[in-house]
Amino acid sequence: MSYLPFRKHLKHRRSHLRLPLGAQKFLSVLEGVEGGFAISTGIVAGLSFANITNRQVLLVTAGVSILVNGFNAAAVKYTSEHYQDQLDGHEKHHPLKAYFVPSALEFVVYLAVCGLTLVPLIVFPHHMEAVAWCTTVTLIILFAAGGWKGYLLGKHPVKDGIELASLGLFIVFIGAVSGFILNHLS
Repeated sequence: MSYLPFRKHLKHRRSHLRLPLGAQKFLSVLEGVEGGFAISTGIVAGLSFANITNRQVLLVTAGVSILVNGFNAAAVKYTSEHYQDQLDGHEKHHPLKAYFVPSALEFVVYLAVCGLTLVPLIVFPHHMEAVAWCTTVTLIILFAAGGWKGYLLGKHPVKDGIELASLGLFIVFIGAVSGFILNHLS
């Protein structure tokens, strides 16, 4: 998900908002939570609908997906912030602090949140029940993140929560449908 318009909006309103951690770190945490971790749940759902029921395969695939997506999200954050500042002629004097720290924070939050979504794969004995719970946990986290953002920005927390959870549900749905189609092609 791209937050460039949101970032620009925050830069203009930064003095009016009292965001936890400051605007840059707040965005890093928010992007780490919102990130693409629904993709991992979508991949697990897709593999389940493709009749891959081996729990180890599901966990390893989800783990690889989380690491790759988390690193990608952090790299995109680093490069987009850095390149935007270079293009605007406002490159920071301390790139490690200005670009790397927020990117690393996003990666750590992303891994922590994604770890929560994998717990049902470890806990529940039946893989479809585990996938249903993974999806539920993902949607709850996305709803909470959207609501938190809406609350902090003085917008509509429930509306923002529903919006973000709906996007996550669509991602999981695409993964499940893809797995179903791949299963029926072979």
